[in-house]
Amino acid sequence: MFHSKNKKFMKYLKIISIFLLMGVFSSCSKSFLEIDPKGRIIATQTNDYRNLFYNGTLLSLGTADMQILLGDEVVAQSAVLNSMSQGVQQAFRWADDLYDDATDAPELTNVTAQIYVLNKIINEVMESERGTEAEKQALRAEARATRAWSYFQFISLYGKPYDPATAATDPGVPIILDADVTATTFTRASVQEVYDFIIKDITESLPLLPRNNDARSRMSQAGAEILLGKVYMFMGKFDQALPLLESAFNHLPNGTLPVGLYDYNTLLAPGGAWYFAPTVSYYIGAPLPWASTETLFARQFSSQYQYQHGVLLLKKEAYELYGNNDKRKLFYTRTPAYSSYGTQLTVPGAMRKFAPSAAVAIGISMPELYLLRAECYARTGALSAAKADLKTLRSKRMPDADAEVTITDKNALIRFVIDERIREFAFTGLRWFDMRRLSVDPLFAAQTYEHIVYGPDGNEVERLPLRKERFTLRFPLKVMLQNPGMTNNP
Repeated sequence: MFHSKNKKFMKYLKIISIFLLMGVFSSCSKSFLEIDPKGRIIATQTNDYRNLFYNGTLLSLGTADMQILLGDEVVAQSAVLNSMSQGVQQAFRWADDLYDDATDAPELTNVTAQIYVLNKIINEVMESERGTEAEKQALRAEARATRAWSYFQFISLYGKPYDPATAATDPGVPIILDADVTATTFTRASVQEVYDFIIKDITESLPLLPRNNDARSRMSQAGAEILLGKVYMFMGKFDQALPLLESAFNHLPNGTLPVGLYDYNTLLAPGGAWYFAPTVSYYIGAPLPWASTETLFARQFSSQYQYQHGVLLLKKEAYELYGNNDKRKLFYTRTPAYSSYGTQLTVPGAMRKFAPSAAVAIGISMPELYLLRAECYARTGALSAAKADLKTLRSKRMPDADAEVTITDKNALIRFVIDERIREFAFTGLRWFDMRRLSVDPLFAAQTYEHIVYGPDGNEVERLPLRKERFTLRFPLKVMLQNPGMTNNP
């Protein structure tokens, strides 16, 4: 049974405002716990439910980019940080409460909006009209596997990092099975129950998922295998994750939307397709996540921390992880950010991120598949195989001579993979999720994390240590005020 019986989660939940118009809808949510139900999705035919997979609610988490602030690869300038919203400042400071009692948390409301839509498909598509039984079963399976992605995001914010010794009693998040705007009572499931729920959704859906789909924002067989492998990795079950990641390589899409790695050696070279102009520090031409060849399952959010200004900077130690010839260094610049947030860039050794758009890919990608499998190989002692996966990725990011990995010690190689994840995914928010899972990993458990705030002269103003309690976010104050009987995270 997935619902905890002894912990009241909330008094009432009105999930989302959604309007459906000619198969495309948009949503507007005010709070996870209180949303005015201004409309419902109206779907009767099987194709209506298929069309629900093509909306922005599922593709994007909107402005829910808070997780970038939580990663330890970033630093901030005091003058710029202090001009930002309370939520930004509190998140960077790893404060207990990120928002005041009148403010919604987009990282919460947007993911629950996704769950609402997916539950709609799961619960109703089998009764829809003008579709075959096989079509309906396939759509239901896809919605369940997609819901698993949303729930993995959900539990990775508001549940403790998975610890097999305590997961059965650690409070997680509610498992919502209905698309019902009038639902009034929910309970928090345990972390173990939520992980079991995610695994069940994916495992039972896999046989019905297609190898090829008609949009990168829709779940494929390989995408679901990678997601399940990643879930097992976050549980510390690397031996169970590895076969899934190996299988994913055998089921990669091979139709009209093939996948692969981009070669930065040519794309970011002078005159390359992703035009790079070092004199003005920008590049253009890189595709958005939903159109990228590296994307297996497109999900994204809009980030204010790159592209337009330098609220956050890549810290010196993270920038120094890149080798001299690593083309990923071209995504960073010392050039000041020209915007209303100021033009100073005085932090010693830190770099500003710049990008061709504000869209940040957070779904399932080919670079992460290589790095997940490399880590599993290293964890299980297959060091040569791990180094081969690392070289495959790195040879697309730097000259071949620099891509070779010669490490022979198992633990050192695991650490190298984690550093490679920083090099590949800095400023995407994935570092925060790695920090969480590594906090209960014996190899990394002693590691500490801190944020640094620098003054206008480049000197340190504050060092902000991360307390273990804040590996888990607290539910927003607005939620707690609406539900005085609910127990928050510590």
